[in-house]
Amino acid sequence: MCKKRLNPVILLLGLLALLGCPAWPAWGEVTVVPSDVRVGLVQQAGRVQFSVTGNYQLVDLYTNQYISDVLPGQRWEVCFSPAGLELYRDGFRLGSFTGPLVVQGKIFRVAALSGTGKQVQRETGLHALGANGRQVVLNNLAGVSVVGAGGHSKQIAPAGGLNLVTLYQGDQARRYRGNMEFRIDGRGITAVNHLPIEEYLYGVVPAEMPAHWPAEALKAQAVAARSYVLAQLGTYASQGFDVLATQASQVYRGYDGEHPAATKAVDETRGVVMTYRGRPISAVFHSSSGGYTENSEDVWKNQVDYLRARPDPFDRNPQNKHYDWTRTYTAEQLREQLAALGYHFSEVHDLVELERTSTGQRVKCLAVTGLGLDGQPLTIEIGRDPQKGKADEVRRALGLKSACFTMEKTMTGNTAPEQKPADVQSVTGQGQQENGPRLVSVTFWGSGWGHGLGMSQYGALGMAAQGYSYQEILQYYYSGVSITSNYGI
Repeated sequence: MCKKRLNPVILLLGLLALLGCPAWPAWGEVTVVPSDVRVGLVQQAGRVQFSVTGNYQLVDLYTNQYISDVLPGQRWEVCFSPAGLELYRDGFRLGSFTGPLVVQGKIFRVAALSGTGKQVQRETGLHALGANGRQVVLNNLAGVSVVGAGGHSKQIAPAGGLNLVTLYQGDQARRYRGNMEFRIDGRGITAVNHLPIEEYLYGVVPAEMPAHWPAEALKAQAVAARSYVLAQLGTYASQGFDVLATQASQVYRGYDGEHPAATKAVDETRGVVMTYRGRPISAVFHSSSGGYTENSEDVWKNQVDYLRARPDPFDRNPQNKHYDWTRTYTAEQLREQLAALGYHFSEVHDLVELERTSTGQRVKCLAVTGLGLDGQPLTIEIGRDPQKGKADEVRRALGLKSACFTMEKTMTGNTAPEQKPADVQSVTGQGQQENGPRLVSVTFWGSGWGHGLGMSQYGALGMAAQGYSYQEILQYYYSGVSITSNYGI
């Protein structure tokens, strides 16, 4: 009888697990996928207060020295100073630290016997190998038992209870799973929540999609959010975290933002990721497409093969309150709106549509004419600079829900025709006639909410209501992607 030969990849991963070495190189071939994410919650704060529920301790990562246990009921405060991080407990100063300081779950010592009979000890998360040879990290050891060779079971840590860190800012208090790190960012304190990706998603899905929506829509949101965060890991590495907790990444509200239905959707899709050419996709999404999604290069800067335009009849459904809308500005209100986004006029005289996206649904470039702050004629073509974005920059500059709109203008004298005048130029001091009709007000008749790329959330709602599965929803909105189960597990 032949002996089964050990897979060298599995053997290597097992050794890395025992030695505590990181086991994920760059994306590409079959690798161990990072299981944790670092979320930037607060930046440039003068001081941050916190307390805990459960078992925590405070460690100075600069010296790797234990500072103190953090007991429930204690109020701690970290203050920014030129000397470093000033630490206070219940009003008493404990000292100044270079930091970062981390509030972390107490470390449980796990012992095991190696093949040689020597004891191997780990003081961090327990590692194991899954059936596919990938490393699994058990960050929460509560209730986990180890069965020895004799069949005896030993519980590593007692079950029951959650480890939560409460962060206080002003009158607001919000609880978070995992660990909390405090760093100096040059102008204040950055607070970073470090936790498993699946637990992070518990606080993302109900923040991005109403938890009472159908289960298949919530599952689609969970997979999109998981794919997005995996693609974004390291984006803000220079600032000490991976993603922000805001719409700049995806909204994350921690433990207090969780909902059982959303948690179930995350659990039932655990490890399911959308990939394109073997890599997790940056699965951007938006609230409502207004009937059409767009090609990425018409909305932002670059072409992304899986973000392609398509009609979206599912977006029009009885619950979509954003499908049709209007917005009216006076010329002065429009001037103020443009100034808030960095387009400065002393007077706005007209705005003219120059170009639409490939679907014809969204305005990709818009000319605004008037007088600059120096009183000289000025024309700015919004959406022409790809560094700022295209259709999405038009939406942002005008303060609208979507770039999917038509305009109805009221001018002094007569209503101006909707066409580009021959003298419109994108330079200062040229091409502006002093006389002629000027803008009095403009009404935008629009549809949808958001940039219009990737999954429409109201479209996902419409598809789920018609009986489509989450896989069908995702493959409708993201072109040519693969849906991979147990990715990294």
